[in-house]
Amino acid sequence: MSESDDPRIIHDIDWPMLDKSRYVPLNLLSTFTVRSLLYPFTLVRTRLQVQIQSSIYKGTWHALTTTVHYEGFRSLYKGFLVYNCQLVPGLIYITTFEATRSHANILTKNEYLRAGFAGSIASLVAQILACPIDIISQHMQLVGLTSPGKKIRAKDGATSVSDTTLTEKKVNRRQIRRIHVPKEIRNSNYSIFKHICKTILYENVSDHSNNNKPRLSLKGFYRGYFISTFLFSLTSAIWWPSYYFYQRQMLNIEATFPNFLPLPLLVIQCIAGPLSSLTSTLLTNPLDVCRTRIQVEQERRKVIQIMRELWQEERFKIFTKGLTARLSHSCVYSLFIIFGYETVKRISLKEEYKGQVRW
Repeated sequence: MSESDDPRIIHDIDWPMLDKSRYVPLNLLSTFTVRSLLYPFTLVRTRLQVQIQSSIYKGTWHALTTTVHYEGFRSLYKGFLVYNCQLVPGLIYITTFEATRSHANILTKNEYLRAGFAGSIASLVAQILACPIDIISQHMQLVGLTSPGKKIRAKDGATSVSDTTLTEKKVNRRQIRRIHVPKEIRNSNYSIFKHICKTILYENVSDHSNNNKPRLSLKGFYRGYFISTFLFSLTSAIWWPSYYFYQRQMLNIEATFPNFLPLPLLVIQCIAGPLSSLTSTLLTNPLDVCRTRIQVEQERRKVIQIMRELWQEERFKIFTKGLTARLSHSCVYSLFIIFGYETVKRISLKEEYKGQVRW
């Protein structure tokens, strides 16, 4: 009997098997390390998704080199500290996922259904905190974004970037209206953060009120909340079942050919992670582009309007817009995050399970 068929060997570490006092801090440390290494890809992905056609960057590598050339290496980490506030909703996400998947045994024994259900629930819970952080970090990532094309300064102070090859009528319709950050504060991340938060807090207050005094509104921090929640719930519902599916298929191949290149389970899981990201990213990319547009534009518009505009601009390129950067980020991110996630779970095992888990 091969190791993969041995019922005494545990392949999947469940929530009750973990020592939470070790798991939580180690998980935070692992996630922070991975996010720090891959943050430039996150920034580039955001910039590629908001540009009109190829008016600013030709691709991922061009975006990286151009950003460094014109804005300096430090610009690759704009919004980094705010982005890492996602560690809190990230921890909520993974703990909700693990707990829900464990208790979903009552509903079904199918590991794929349990994983998909738990992933969706975890995303719904985590997005309450994640959405405002995401919006602020995206705006910070776009500070300093310039184009060889035509710049337009809107009356309300928003900066717009357009392609010089477009007609004036199309430019007016297609411009991306971002929060304008004055040049004198662009060297201070704290000043940028404060300016963006203030702008979002006071934007889109009632224009029909006779009272000219600005009113606070938190709506701006939850722009695109529903599509964002739907996107991440859908992504999780695809990613986790895919992860366990690919892992199971590789274990089945190993059982069929036990002497052919036996691999540690951790290596198999690190292969399954990027494959799952490849699957979920390819299926959800248009929604991710739409979500980013909604969250960074100053004008409030419906999802259907954004999707219609994207289709007019990109046609079938909507399926590949920013895809290289997103695939690079998500696949590499999954590789490292799964390595950390599964390693941390093994290190955090309760004593009675340590001899039963396959490495």
